[in-house]
Amino acid sequence: MLGAVGGIAAVVLAAALVLRLPTLIAPALGLLGAEYATFFALRGDTVDVRAPLCGAAFLLVAELAFATLELRAGKPEAGLVARRVAILVIVALGGILAGALVLAAAAAPLDGGVALEAVGLVAAVGLLVGLGRVAVRSR
Repeated sequence: MLGAVGGIAAVVLAAALVLRLPTLIAPALGLLGAEYATFFALRGDTVDVRAPLCGAAFLLVAELAFATLELRAGKPEAGLVARRVAILVIVALGGILAGALVLAAAAAPLDGGVALEAVGLVAAVGLLVGLGRVAVRSR
């Protein structure tokens, strides 16, 4: 069943790229996300250690799909493609690192008391703020 959802998502994404319809990219990504969420829900309460890689792959698929349609619209200025690739690689690697840190924090024992939980909360908020600033600067 899940393979069928992934196959439909791939067909919708391929149709979006072949027919040059950016409005079909979001439904394709939604189907891919729904497939992963369903897979995760069916696995039970185990933590998926591959989640940061799946997130980075999802980001790459989305960005490359939209970039493909943008590049078909005309010739990009010199150096634009190289800059976009570099930024995309940095953001994907940063997402993998952030996800790995979150998984490591989730695996840590919780016997440190309220003070340790407060430090963890501050660190998580700081991480989110830092990622938000990086995302805003990259635009």
